[in-house]
Amino acid sequence: MKIGIDYHGVINSNPEFFKKFAASALKQNHRIVVLSGSSADEVKAYLSSHQIPFSEIYSLLDDFKSRNLVQFYEDGSFFVNNDIWNKAKAKYCLKHKVDVHIDDSMLYGAYFQTPFCLYALTSKRCTFAKKNIVINFNQAPEKVLQDLENTMQKISSK
Repeated sequence: MKIGIDYHGVINSNPEFFKKFAASALKQNHRIVVLSGSSADEVKAYLSSHQIPFSEIYSLLDDFKSRNLVQFYEDGSFFVNNDIWNKAKAKYCLKHKVDVHIDDSMLYGAYFQTPFCLYALTSKRCTFAKKNIVINFNQAPEKVLQDLENTMQKISSK
């Protein structure tokens, strides 16, 4: 299984949990794809400093920079067309055959064809809204991974 996980609001909200979750997933031959609006270098530095293993990183910023779709300002901020930005994670997951994506923003979720699990920071629960399935991330990372595997089996068999 190829598992997409958002960086801001998901991984960085609970690095110790996602360190164990990612290690467990990789041990079972799953792939961990970290998706972020930040640069890949910034994300990689954070993951490394927290010893969070991963298979690959997709940076919206780096992707859009390479295609000259970013407007930079003197104060260091930048702008990318909202329509392009908001659809980017969904397009990436579909094109790269990511099986499930975990994110804390439904703004992106609206564009997904890939199964999308909305992660709530306060409750540490992830909801597959279209399927009425909730995974409790307050459990051991290995149990969460097992619940995610079982959920994906149910979704793919329908």
